[in-house]
Amino acid sequence: MSASPHAVIEMQANEHPLEYSDRFESMEEYCLFLMHLRAYEEAAQRSQGLNVLDFGCNNGYGTNLIAGWAASVFGCDVSETALADARRRFPTIEFCRIDGFSLPFADDQFDLITSFQVIEHIADTASYLAEIKRVLRPGGTALLTTPNAAIRLDPGMRPWNRFHVREYRARELHQVLQGAFVRVDIRGLFAVEELYQIEYGRCQKALALHRNPPPRARRGLANRFAGVAKAMLPATAVHALRRVRGGSLSGAGGRVFDAPLLKRFSTRDLRYASTDLDSALDLMAICACG
Repeated sequence: MSASPHAVIEMQANEHPLEYSDRFESMEEYCLFLMHLRAYEEAAQRSQGLNVLDFGCNNGYGTNLIAGWAASVFGCDVSETALADARRRFPTIEFCRIDGFSLPFADDQFDLITSFQVIEHIADTASYLAEIKRVLRPGGTALLTTPNAAIRLDPGMRPWNRFHVREYRARELHQVLQGAFVRVDIRGLFAVEELYQIEYGRCQKALALHRNPPPRARRGLANRFAGVAKAMLPATAVHALRRVRGGSLSGAGGRVFDAPLLKRFSTRDLRYASTDLDSALDLMAICACG
């Protein structure tokens, strides 16, 4: 039985890890950060002089990027832990906690709304999109990103990321969004070959594990260990354990990569395109409000 929307939001608020922009323990982790940062760069270039809402801002590193371009920007999230970190790091930006069902803003308040890596976490998609449309002015734009299910899941398979309710292929995402917006343009995120293979390989390893899960006894032992660890260790250590369980370290040994290695790649190695969407690493929806 699927969890209720309230239970899903409570789990996201209490357990979803922070998105760090200055510490990485694997190339997989750094690649994911570059993918998310590339989306915010796209949004920032579109936000010149606009009133912007970053819906699902996590700890605000992307909100801060938009702030350098927009006339105003608000960040909102369901996690008070993430927002506390955002307020500490970016004290000049206004952040607010939301309940996950309604937004505390007036109708037609924003010219641009970003909601990156959020829709896959939502159980009540219709209400989520209705709230975005309500606070977006006529003629405004909503930018949404989400993982590409085509490289992550077999058809009909449930997400292997426990925080995801549903993952979308490009055509599925378009179908969900076209009922809320007058125009929807889906684009895919691509990368230079070496960077592409880092993320594609991470997804394929997780998919293989999901196709052939460990025996129930071993899985239960791992879950009990994780529960004990959560009670005893600081949040950053628990976050690292979750990554290990998800197979994302890939032999990195938990070390933090040094700057020269990180300089091998940047967001310049990523691009959006409108073709070959089933091969994209990530999806972006550009949605026009009537």
